[in-house]
Amino acid sequence: MQTSLQNSIASEGTAYPTPIVTTERLIIRPMYLPDAPSMSLHANDIHVSQYMTLAFPSPYTISSAETWINMNTVLPYQEAFVVCERSAPDVVIGGVGIKAGSDISAHTGEVGYWIAQAHWGKGYMTEVLQGFTRWVFENWDRNGQRLTRIWGGVFAGNFGSMRCFEKSGYAPEGVMKGHYQKNGKVLDRHLFGLTKPDWEKTMGEVSGK
Repeated sequence: MQTSLQNSIASEGTAYPTPIVTTERLIIRPMYLPDAPSMSLHANDIHVSQYMTLAFPSPYTISSAETWINMNTVLPYQEAFVVCERSAPDVVIGGVGIKAGSDISAHTGEVGYWIAQAHWGKGYMTEVLQGFTRWVFENWDRNGQRLTRIWGGVFAGNFGSMRCFEKSGYAPEGVMKGHYQKNGKVLDRHLFGLTKPDWEKTMGEVSGK
């Protein structure tokens, strides 16, 4: 269920794109150019970028944000979204996205995310990942291909992200030794994954089915 940014703009009286997910405290929505200043403000932090790949610029300037937004709003299907508090839906405090696999792995997708340091320790990212996982399994498709498996990789030492995956139902699937090389350090990559059948089973248990 993919829409262009233009089609996702909310009805009269709302300036920002319509959210795809609304949780207790947060929204996940498509990005648009007015997001660039707040995106830069919260992403331009070495504490955030230290656990990101080089595709996440550091420093993260307004120009960096504009480039990212422009790149994502022209895709025929949307992969990346921004996270905002419900009380401030026009202020970006994080991001989340899904990148589908290819060939015989086209049914799988890699999830990635970040959240501003000021909001660490609040459970925001777990709230986002749980809501986004549901949305991806129930709604997201690329060229008619629905995903039945979502996975993610975590830098060694990023214990908060590991806990986030586990609290969201993702299982530890192994460690890729020496997979990352950044800032002169070689680090392991911890893998987490969740299949749609396992997610559906978990949802059934939670709802008492």
